[in-house]
Amino acid sequence: MTQKLRILFMMDHAFMPRGGTEQHLVWLFNNLTPERFKQFFVVFSQLDCPPEMFPIPPVVFGQVYGNRKRTFLKRFRALVRLICDNDIDIVHAFTPLDEVHACYAALLARRKLGKTIRVVGQRRNIGYAMGTRHFIMRCLIRRFKITYVANSHAAVEAALEKEGIPCERFTVIHNPFSRARWEDGLAAPISRAELGLDTGNFVIGSVATFRRIKGYETLVRAARLVVNEHLNVRFLCIGGMDDAEYCRELKALTVELGLESHFVWHGGIDNPYRLLATFNMAVLSSYSESFSNSVLEYAAAGLPIVASDVGGMSEIITDGKNGFLVPPKQPESLAEKILTLIDNPTLRHTLAECAADTARQNFDETVILRQYVELYENLFASKMRD
Repeated sequence: MTQKLRILFMMDHAFMPRGGTEQHLVWLFNNLTPERFKQFFVVFSQLDCPPEMFPIPPVVFGQVYGNRKRTFLKRFRALVRLICDNDIDIVHAFTPLDEVHACYAALLARRKLGKTIRVVGQRRNIGYAMGTRHFIMRCLIRRFKITYVANSHAAVEAALEKEGIPCERFTVIHNPFSRARWEDGLAAPISRAELGLDTGNFVIGSVATFRRIKGYETLVRAARLVVNEHLNVRFLCIGGMDDAEYCRELKALTVELGLESHFVWHGGIDNPYRLLATFNMAVLSSYSESFSNSVLEYAAAGLPIVASDVGGMSEIITDGKNGFLVPPKQPESLAEKILTLIDNPTLRHTLAECAADTARQNFDETVILRQYVELYENLFASKMRD
């Protein structure tokens, strides 16, 4: 009988039910086969998500021991015990702080178990800054040979430039297109009528949390140029309203530009596929992205796409083939490509079909899952040779 590979997944703080990291963990939990993998899940400090959203029940050390600095040693010792008691083979840490905890806990557990425990780190963004705290964490784990997973080649380049992590330590595994999530969304669609939109409107949608990094002001300014040519256009903006001040600024800008009747501001939604059928076109005006789940979802839904050419966006979109890429913070360029697609239905159809093919061929979850399984299997095999 094949020995089960025992993986501990770690997050210091799980706080966004719709967050990319949290959703990615749920996908891994659901798809790694129990016949080959035994999975464990620890939240080291704080859980602000409903625990039932995770198929693997989390052990929340912050709830058991308290979440203050003075309880750190209790939580750390509990982590070492958990690794030892469950004979963990791999610890997959999802934040730089988790990497510090994982490396030293694995080192202590190795002395007790007499075996190597591999540590996997994760890089899923490119816009972070190396502050003093981050620099100290990098120094603390510099001597450990962590294997890193990045969700884009852009994230690898950012880690090399900002943290000095060698490229050879990385495996690039893109985010997956989840068929189950797609089918669930299609089974419970939200109609245009429910959103206050008319059937005759040309709807341009954007799915992104309302944060400054998402560049919604660029979209609003581009919208003024688009509406000058097409009065029937409506902009449907979907995302968690995390920054209340920014939301007020955006709505004030639409009033200033005379666009308030052309924008629908919708809150976050667990499954954006429920709304994508209302779109005629999709945009993303972000200033920074590693690998955009929203753009991947647009592509999978067969939508024509205009997106900022930042980070790993070009790893999904090939400009002019399955969508358009435009420079960030340039509303004129964004408006120009939007107008090109509004005025050319044949081009919209061609780009949308190519986008759907890209999502399902390159990012299908079976392809991405195979890459994760190979990563874990290779780490386990190398561990057994030590």
